[in-house]
Amino acid sequence: MRNKMTTAGEEIEYRCLIRATDGKKTISTSVGSKDHQHFQASYATILKARMTALKKRERKDKRKAAPADANKKQKASRKQSSAP
Repeated sequence: MRNKMTTAGEEIEYRCLIRATDGKKTISTSVGSKDHQHFQASYATILKARMTALKKRERKDKRKAAPADANKKQKASRKQSSAP
């Protein structure tokens, strides 16, 4: 770390500390502002490559879910109107 008194007039390069963990092992790195875009692109590539093992979320059919939602809304409005 530089002393502010000795760096007067010099341009200071700010750095970003990045940490990651997998539950067992922790790693960290320091990335300069010049390398930030390259680091993010590489990191995104790694994440996308590892997401192939994820399971796709099961989605409900919109046609089947719509009548059920309408029934819930009707019951809720009836409860509100019958309340004193």
